[in-house]
Amino acid sequence: MLSKEKKVQLSGRSLINNVEVARFSAQVATDINDSTTMNTYINDQEAYRKNLKAVRADSDEFRAYVRDEEDKIFAEDTETKE
Repeated sequence: MLSKEKKVQLSGRSLINNVEVARFSAQVATDINDSTTMNTYINDQEAYRKNLKAVRADSDEFRAYVRDEEDKIFAEDTETKE
């Protein structure tokens, strides 16, 4: 029996003056037994600390994006099972 797996990867970057200060990544759950994971990588600690509010705003925006995509995937999954 074939076992299928679908993985959805999302990424984003926080740019300050065209410098990548942080990178965001997520793997969205597509199976009822999986969970969505999100990660943040700080590339430039000094720039991060100087621009903390802006980077956090970008992080919040990325999280909202992940949740929106997760909602779409869950809705598609529900529709295909009905």
